[in-house]
This record gives sequence, structure tokens and C-alpha cells, in this order.
Amino acid sequence: MLEKRDFYRLPWSMNDNPIAWIEITDICNIHCEGCYRQYKTGHKSLEQLKEEVLFFKKWRNPDNFSIAGGEPLIYPQIIDLVAFMKQQGIKPVILTNGLALTPDLLHELKKAGLAGFTMHIDSHQNRPHWNNKTEKELNDLRQMYADMVSREGGLYLVFNSTVYPSTYHEIPDVVRWGQQNFEKVQGLVFITYRTMTLDDSVGIDIRDQQVDLSKLSYTRDRFDEKFITSNEVYQIIKDNFPEYEASGYLGGSIRHDSYKWLIGALVGGKDKAYGSVGKKTMEVAQIGHHWYTGRYLAYLSTARIGPKIFLLAPWDKTLRQAWKNRLRDVIKHPGKVFESVNMQSIGIIQAPDLLPDGRADMCDSCPDITIYDGKFVNSCRLDEYRQFGGFISVLEKKEENVSS
Repeated sequence: MLEKRDFYRLPWSMNDNPIAWIEITDICNIHCEGCYRQYKTGHKSLEQLKEEVLFFKKWRNPDNFSIAGGEPLIYPQIIDLVAFMKQQGIKPVILTNGLALTPDLLHELKKAGLAGFTMHIDSHQNRPHWNNKTEKELNDLRQMYADMVSREGGLYLVFNSTVYPSTYHEIPDVVRWGQQNFEKVQGLVFITYRTMTLDDSVGIDIRDQQVDLSKLSYTRDRFDEKFITSNEVYQIIKDNFPEYEASGYLGGSIRHDSYKWLIGALVGGKDKAYGSVGKKTMEVAQIGHHWYTGRYLAYLSTARIGPKIFLLAPWDKTLRQAWKNRLRDVIKHPGKVFESVNMQSIGIIQAPDLLPDGRADMCDSCPDITIYDGKFVNSCRLDEYRQFGGFISVLEKKEENVSS
């Protein structure tokens, strides 16, 4: 069982958070089952986005801009936007499904100052030529993009996927592939699926009026399977890869026992994990980065951290075990003393959970806050603001007794 005292509570807050989530368009070239966007307004203007960049810089203190959508790569002025973000001294990172990515566009984005990609690939996307594939089969597609980004060089690459009850057992296939690509893939993120069901839920807006929940993309007529939790994702990874351990977390905004973000970082060679960093190393990384740069850390500039990471082993028992495993490996294979030491993060995100009183247990210090009407709004619930003027409460329908 997970114990919060075993992990470092990430020190992020509303006004001092490493991530600035900027939605530049809500138009997309495919449809993912877990998508939060149904209400479409089109591309934002470049001038509006520049204003949002400056707003985030003033009020958020970010280490990176997460350029989101919709699909950012179809935004006509994406290169100009990346260049403007780079000019502000903040890392631009594009969240994409990769469908529109070409080597030429990749090269131009890097020239403009792009730091990296978070690429969403999973088996519940309506992706041309890749429908009805397992997560293991989709590793071929992940490999294609990993090779493309690696050939360009100098860019950070994370793959994320939504975890459904039907794909939960396939998580080890993705983690195993990631370990085979330590030098090309800097992170994996697993996001647990959540939905509301129309047949047993009623939505109430801020004026206490009932709303049409079907206007939201994250509603279904029925959903009979049990949702997967972050604890369960952690456990299946741990059971299959004992060298994995989490080191940092964000809790819920209401429930004291929930893990909304659970962050770990594997340390390994070219294609093998030696172990993980522990809570002390995570604490040093966050506090040290803030002391040195004035900002907390979300994305490393490079995954090639080198053996210097093991200097923290005396204070971090989890990292100490990774150092011992590397030492044994080098003794058995002396040539590996010259092999690079890399870090690969594994993030687990548990999407908002509806509580019986109608509230949602959100991510405390939400990293994916975006801007709407001059204020910060949780990006996963932005459509509620756009459709209904604010967050809604979702209650279980009451069966009415009808007498004849």
C-alpha cells in the first residue's frame, strides 16, 4: 500500500508552478476517446496567445510552456509561437498526437527553440491505419516517432497514454519498450480514464439549474467497468519492474488519501534500468532548481545525467540501490563503464474523481491550469466554463416514486 510519507510532496502552487498549459486551438485531426474537448471555437490568434504567454510568465512562474490543443501542430503559426516563448526564456514543449509531424517541420520547430514533445499515443484513438491495435503493437508507432526525434537530436521526448480498464494489463508492454529506448525516450505518462454517465447522473450549474451533460465530451450513456486508480497503475509497474519506485506526488484537492500525480524517475544505461531516484533526490532536484533558476522543475533539459547522479546516493537509499546495481553490471561487463547514465521519468495521473456530494477531487496545485476570460481554470474542465459559465456539480439521479 502506498504511503505518502514515503514520497516527496511536490512544492508546486497556483502562482509558482513549473507548467503553463496554453491551449492554442481546439481543432484536432483525430479524435481520442478520453478527449476533454467537444465545444469547438477554432484557432486563437497569435496576438492573443502572446498575451497569454506573458500572463503566465507574470502569474505562474513556469519552467515550461505546454503547448496544447486540440492538435498544436496544425496551428498555422506554431513556429512563430514557439519562437516567442523561447524569447521569454521559458522552454516550449508541444503536446501532440504526432500525426502532422514531419522531419522538415521537426527541424523548423527545433530551430525556433522547441525543447521537446509530449506525444499522445494509445489504442483508443481514431488514428488512421492504427485502429484496433494493442498497446504492444502501437510500440512500433512510438518507435517511429522516437527514431525521428532522435535523428533530429537535442529534443526531449515523452509519450503519454490514457489507461482504460481494457488496457490496464498492457501497461508493462509500454514500460518495457520504454526501457529499451532509454537514450531516446525521456519519459512515459499514464493517465487514468474517467467519465460521467448520462443514465444515472444529473448536472447542476452555478445558478442551481440543471444542464445538458451530453454537451461535454467526457460523458457516456453507460460505463459499467471499474475505473483504474493511480495506485493500481503504480502496482502493476512495480510488480513487473521491481527497480521502479515513485519519488514525488501531488494529492487531491478534497480527498486526503488520493494520489493525483505520482512521479518516479528510473536511472539506467542504454537499454537497462538500474533503479530509481528516491524522495530525497526529488527534493534536491526541485529545491535546487528553484534556488538556481527561480523556478521549479518539470522537464529536464537532457536525460543524459551522467554518473554524477549517484553522488546523492549516501542520502537516498532508493538511489543507493540503483548505484549498487550499476556497479554489479559494470563489474560483469567492464565496457559499460563508458556507457551513458540516463534518466527516464514515469508519471501517473489520476483524472478528476466525482464525489457523492457532486464535487470533483481535482489535482492539488493543478499543473495543467489554463487561461479563460483572464483567469486560471483547470484545463480538463474548461468546457464546463465555456458551455455553462463555471464548474458544474454532478449528482446521482434520484429515482422518483410514481404512484398509480
